[in-house]
Amino acid sequence: SRNMLSGSLSDSVGQSHQSLEFFDVMYNSLTGTLPRSFQDMKNLGTLSLSQNGFSGTIPPNLGELVLLKYLYVDNNNLVGIIPANLARPQNAAAGGSLMNELWLQDNKLSGTVPAALGDLKNMVNLYVDGNKFTGTVPSSLCRVGLNDDFFENVPETERDAHLCDSVACPAGTSAFEGVYPCKPCQSSYTNPYLGRTGECIDLDQRDILDKFYESTSLKGPWNGDSNWNKEDTFLCDFSGVKCDAKNNVIAIELKGRGLKGTMPEEIGFLEYLEVLDLADNHLSGFLPSDLRWAPLRKLDVSGNRLRGVVPPMLCLKDGVNGNGEGGDYNCERIACPAGTFSPTGREVSRDLCMPCKNEQRILGSKSCGADSKINIGLKDSSFGHDGMSAAHVVGLTVTIVGLFVAGSFFLASRLNQDRQARGQEIPQEDTENPLGLRRNPHAVSSLPYDDEEENVPKRKKRTGRFNGTITGSSYQAARTMPPPSDLLYSGTFPEVDDENSVASGVSRTSRASKVPDNDSPTVEMRRRDGGERDAPAQRSRQQPATSDDKHSDKKGEAKESEWSTERDSGHEVWLDVPKIE
Repeated sequence: SRNMLSGSLSDSVGQSHQSLEFFDVMYNSLTGTLPRSFQDMKNLGTLSLSQNGFSGTIPPNLGELVLLKYLYVDNNNLVGIIPANLARPQNAAAGGSLMNELWLQDNKLSGTVPAALGDLKNMVNLYVDGNKFTGTVPSSLCRVGLNDDFFENVPETERDAHLCDSVACPAGTSAFEGVYPCKPCQSSYTNPYLGRTGECIDLDQRDILDKFYESTSLKGPWNGDSNWNKEDTFLCDFSGVKCDAKNNVIAIELKGRGLKGTMPEEIGFLEYLEVLDLADNHLSGFLPSDLRWAPLRKLDVSGNRLRGVVPPMLCLKDGVNGNGEGGDYNCERIACPAGTFSPTGREVSRDLCMPCKNEQRILGSKSCGADSKINIGLKDSSFGHDGMSAAHVVGLTVTIVGLFVAGSFFLASRLNQDRQARGQEIPQEDTENPLGLRRNPHAVSSLPYDDEEENVPKRKKRTGRFNGTITGSSYQAARTMPPPSDLLYSGTFPEVDDENSVASGVSRTSRASKVPDNDSPTVEMRRRDGGERDAPAQRSRQQPATSDDKHSDKKGEAKESEWSTERDSGHEVWLDVPKIE
């Protein structure tokens, strides 16, 4: 994790690493779809893909990994349903599935929460909030022992009355984190989803159109006459908007108007909208599944820069672009999938979506050029009507960079010569320090940390676990931090007794949990909020750990560190470089 990786995972990643037990690419910039070849990692116990930009659906064949205990795919752009067969893996030795944690929160998943997940008797944490699920939480998931961290310091009677809310708040309500405690939506607001985070959805037509204009004019106003940003203009007089006799918005037609940005979810809650034509613009991001709620007859999003796939719930919508006629429900009637094209950007009559040889990643493409939208900015610029070719752009860029480097080298050489001529000393840090180490003049860590401004609501820090155990280790495996006994690091670690030191495996966060005896079963604690994973901590089912848990951050309670009775770890200073005398 945290390797600054980009691009996509190879389709054969599982076939090439069949013996892996732990796969973690958390907190990178990876995109694309999840490879189906993960099913070939038969020994896989932990799969962590959190905090990336993955799109597409969850491969159903993940249910074939019988040793999988921890699955983390939260904070991506995944759509579609939860595969019911995630509850299928049966380990004969364990007497059932080994699945212990399933993190799906903050995606774009839809459908319902499968009741089969209730069969996962070893499940401790199931997070599904922040998605587009409908229906209700299955009663088999409303049990003590699942997501217990949300009920810390809550009376048992209150807890037992809201067990389902620990999985997700019901429709018609919302919560800061999408889970207990939940609050009902106000009048003129709605929410059809489970686990709605933040506020409910505003149904006021003017507010929805204002949000749409704000989201699609990020780089300036639209082309042509636009009065959407004028407060004194009646919404039915907005350019491209049509209303019925009762002033309900029934059509938005903004083809080729230069819209730049993303499509907000609110646009799907215009309850009378029948036509939405946004073709030939510069829209990016993903096609929202919320469009399923509008009574659309025509939807055209072709010729943009949309990524991902058509949300399955939208593919099942009757009537839009003739979808569902004769029982034929086809996603290609909404938009051609990435890697294909048609003259209209979708399947219309005989215009079928045909494959592109260049494997372009655009949804709803009308051609198979070298990325049909990539040169739009150049053609609209001052380089002329025909624009510059890619070769010209590359050549010009290389020339400018080369001149800049040569000039910088020449200037640096002249400055050194002048300093030598004046007898000034030239710094010799690199020659005096054979290790290439530099002093940290500020005496603070340069690593990312979690300090935030006061009075700003904080999302929870969900602490996950994995099956790698390091008992009695002086430092965490797979890290470059040496043990405190290293003389090179003398003075950079607090002098505390062995029971409460880093050598015992206690996390160096302000919320640390006391480590039981080494005979207790151990699992490594892992932060699931996008932060770096902490050092190992002891935890048992009977006594849940309190480090970095969701409930603590939600209430804003500062928990007292138990590192040492003599020291306050919140005042310790940790260096990420060796001390140089």
